[in-house]
Amino acid sequence: MHGYHGKILKVNLSKGETEVMELTEEIYRKYLGGSGLAAKLFFDMEAWKADPLSPENPLMVMHGPLSGTNLPGCSRLEVCARSPLTGIWGESSMGGHVSPQFRASGYDGIVIVGASDKPVYLLVTDEKVEIRDASHLWGKDTFETEELIKKEVGDKRVRVMSIGQAGENLVKYASIVNDRGSLAGRTGMGCVMGSKKLKAIAFRGKAKTTIADERACKEAAEKGKINIKTGILGEALNAFGSNAHMQMGMAISDVPVKNWREAQWEEGMERLSGVAVAESILTRKHSCFACPVACKRIVKVESGPYAMEEGPGLEYEGAAALGTLTRTESLEAVTKANELADRYGMDCISTGSTIAYATEAFEKGLITKDDTGGLELGWNKPDVLVKLVEMIAKREGFGDELAEGVRSLSKKYGGEEFAIHVKGLEAPMHDPRALWAMALSYATGVRGACHVNDDNLMTELGNISFREIGLKDTKPYSAEGKAAQTMAAQAYGQLAGSAVICLYAWWSMDGIEILRQMLNGVTGFGYTKDELVALGNRIWYLKRAICNLCGVRKEDDVLPERILRPHIEGLTSNLTKILFPIMNLLSRHRVTNLKAAEVSRKISENYLLPNLFKMLKIGGKIIPWVGGVDRRLKKASVEEFKSRLVDFDTMIKEFYELRDLDERGIPRRRKLEEYGLSEVADALEKHIG
Repeated sequence: MHGYHGKILKVNLSKGETEVMELTEEIYRKYLGGSGLAAKLFFDMEAWKADPLSPENPLMVMHGPLSGTNLPGCSRLEVCARSPLTGIWGESSMGGHVSPQFRASGYDGIVIVGASDKPVYLLVTDEKVEIRDASHLWGKDTFETEELIKKEVGDKRVRVMSIGQAGENLVKYASIVNDRGSLAGRTGMGCVMGSKKLKAIAFRGKAKTTIADERACKEAAEKGKINIKTGILGEALNAFGSNAHMQMGMAISDVPVKNWREAQWEEGMERLSGVAVAESILTRKHSCFACPVACKRIVKVESGPYAMEEGPGLEYEGAAALGTLTRTESLEAVTKANELADRYGMDCISTGSTIAYATEAFEKGLITKDDTGGLELGWNKPDVLVKLVEMIAKREGFGDELAEGVRSLSKKYGGEEFAIHVKGLEAPMHDPRALWAMALSYATGVRGACHVNDDNLMTELGNISFREIGLKDTKPYSAEGKAAQTMAAQAYGQLAGSAVICLYAWWSMDGIEILRQMLNGVTGFGYTKDELVALGNRIWYLKRAICNLCGVRKEDDVLPERILRPHIEGLTSNLTKILFPIMNLLSRHRVTNLKAAEVSRKISENYLLPNLFKMLKIGGKIIPWVGGVDRRLKKASVEEFKSRLVDFDTMIKEFYELRDLDERGIPRRRKLEEYGLSEVADALEKHIG
């Protein structure tokens, strides 16, 4: 079998035992690997019955057939379990440099059950598996842990994924970290590791997997690299990292400000954007293994209260969640808070969202100084932001409550209308009022509010489309076609998480065809595009059923009203009407000549990207069919106000019909059988009825 070892390592920490599970080629063909294969194993183990923090909850670390190869963007792995934050299916994707050594260890994945009675770490190689004492590492942050294990093993090529103090202290949104800043960030997988007293997993190996067609893989790799170098998205990510989005995002009101209250904050954008980072604290660019995108930033703050040694810089989600969401304008403070979150091992999205919720609750008097231990919360309080990150990780004082997440806090203190989460997972930093299909992404995502478990984000921005599988582009601020688009986006997202490939890299390339070429080149399975879409849908339905078995119903597929209605402060932009056709045009007609592409890159980096906000604002004033960002609202036009209300009801109704979900939100048997999931239908009928 090409592209796989055919083996899964199973570790029982309670017994201190290991064994090897062998899987059939049919299982790999149907679920690929990564999160898809993890969901299949999770279902077969009936792990939905386990409490998230119990020894019975399996922690699965999985790579896919593309993981750890030299194909662009394929340096990732997936971590899956029942989430302690949401109580439903949890998964998180990790980049960095672990994946190649994981692949070389001789296993396609690891399933960890049980719990140790003392701190341990795993050393996994192609020759042995060791459960080692980690008592001396307990209490260390992730940066320290990584270096100490490398020294202890005595091999600099060892790669380590570990938890910090947040995971040890069971912060519900604790993450897993490698490469000093590459995280499996969402859904609390670090908390699951902490509950098992598992400090880290270290990988080293020399095992090889065969490739079905070396020539096809080489051609796909070269094509992908050219796509990345010659496309606007690849240019932007390389120039300013994911935080390149801050400029255009703020213009279209996609960047949440002040706990999703404020429509635009130009000053914050100027201080926190990728451009600002590049002009002030950037020391160098950084990439995951063998990735030509190089979207990561390495920064250094030389002096002042937020001084930090050279380390991870802000990606967009961190800049927004810790910065604009809390209305903190200090780049240095937000960068320091982000670095601490990485060191302690915490999801920056949930961290910033929880602090923003608590700040608004404090402002409204729902939370008081008696609750915070005398700490005065407020907007744009950089010292408080940095202090709270540390308090959360260590569960000190009020940090102990913040460590439970937004849903838990709002149930205790009130203010559920401004607790921005879906199914317990805090929403990422993209606003459905700007990009309507994101409302469906959040409401129906298999792990809660998520922007990377499907492809709606880049579709709504005009960077990618589903024309290659027969779907027309949809229009901004319109419900028409969004349900079908979301279904396709979800299928693509499941393919990415199972193959496993980075969405940033894939979005910078030519859609499903290049993924098909990569997968067939590696595995020799001979997938058609239709078969891949069906495979993605099969995995989505399986994960949806797992969520149903964990208790999810139709009433859970909802969004907070705040992010469906116009902003409370300021005037909601309508500039996606301008951005979408521009990005659509640029993405369709990429510059294919490398010399011309280099000129285009320089123009984008020096002029276009740093000035996107101003350009879009000017466009809104002069283009008649847009009518200006706020002209009609200033005139109190009822028609214009209604047009800014996200038509969620229409979209979710059509989604349920197309997905064939019943009135409870559960997939019907006929649909599950269509995708070869009869045993899943049996389980739903047996356990739910």
